[in-house]
Amino acid sequence: MSRRPTPWQGGSSAGTSRGLVTKLIQASLVLSVLSLVLGAAPVSADTSPTVSPSVDGIPGTNGWFRGSSGGNFVYFHWGYADPANLVDHTTGCEPVYRIDGPTVGTTETCTAYLKPFPDGGSIQWTRTIKVDASPPTSVAATPSRGADSNGWYNHSLSVSWSGSDATSGIASCTSAAYQGPDAAPASLSGGCTDVAGNSSSTSFAFQYDATPPQLSSVSVQSTDGANVVHWKSSSPNDVAAISRVARGSRSERSLFSGTAADFVDKKIQDGVEYRYNVRTVDQAGNASQARTVLALPKVVSLGKNAYTPRTAAQPILNWPARQGASYYHVQLFRNGKRILAAWPLKTELALRQRWRWAGRRYRLAPAQYAWFVWAGFGARTAARYKLIGHSTFIVPAH
Repeated sequence: MSRRPTPWQGGSSAGTSRGLVTKLIQASLVLSVLSLVLGAAPVSADTSPTVSPSVDGIPGTNGWFRGSSGGNFVYFHWGYADPANLVDHTTGCEPVYRIDGPTVGTTETCTAYLKPFPDGGSIQWTRTIKVDASPPTSVAATPSRGADSNGWYNHSLSVSWSGSDATSGIASCTSAAYQGPDAAPASLSGGCTDVAGNSSSTSFAFQYDATPPQLSSVSVQSTDGANVVHWKSSSPNDVAAISRVARGSRSERSLFSGTAADFVDKKIQDGVEYRYNVRTVDQAGNASQARTVLALPKVVSLGKNAYTPRTAAQPILNWPARQGASYYHVQLFRNGKRILAAWPLKTELALRQRWRWAGRRYRLAPAQYAWFVWAGFGARTAARYKLIGHSTFIVPAH
């Protein structure tokens, strides 16, 4: 009777135990190479040793772990199995490892040495663990431009965020745009995310006002020697800008810029019409629509105008003094008809809205008027007169 060869004795046919183990070792080595490439436990026949690696931690992105609920570390497990008892011993296959972060890659290796040791060969599994539990740092917001006026923005802006990350690196940062509503403060939120999936955010606060002020109640009051411009804006903090153009002039002169509700213009000429332009600007740099008002002169002087001026209500007629004159004589005509005669002692005559002269009642109706002035010498009864001059003016319909 022939004796069957015992394992590991001569012969390596497929039917012997040694042949079977050799094939298993060869298969396991092939699968071990695959495990190195794929980073997972090899899959082999039911009798081959196997591992099932796992990580107790918070999964991140791109193959990273974001630590665990306890901190910046994870626990790594080798789930090892040798159903056919083919392994003599192992190294690095302890059930649990603690892997502290941050780490850009800690490689764990499990090696199984097959029987008979040391000639039976080995199977090796590897797994690389990357841990980053720290969110991005130095996250900051940068607006696309500076404030428009006094720290305020008055039209749309965009904000972009940037940051740094020492372990896994920055994957992306956000950006956002703002177009309203008006707010003080307004706010935009954004931030950055690292490759591991940790995020950090911050907000960008700013003042936003895109609504121009409302300008109303713009008027002008003509007085003897000054024009007083009045207005009302949405806020008492609005800055008013006032300019004027004299009739017959092409140049516009800036007169005032400041926070107020009226302006007194004393640098005017008698008999000259002025157009005042008023605009207000709020703290954010928004400007109201310009409003224009016309100031008709209260005082009309004799012979100083190249045109017939329109006048404010109840104008004051003015003329130069004549040396030696005891009084002056003024006559007022409308449509070629004399409607007033007066003998003032001073060089001006303030017309009234209504008066009585030569037994009749008159009023200063809208029309063109002519007036003459004489200097009187001595007693009025002497009737010694010398013509100083004449002029015209228009009373417009108010």
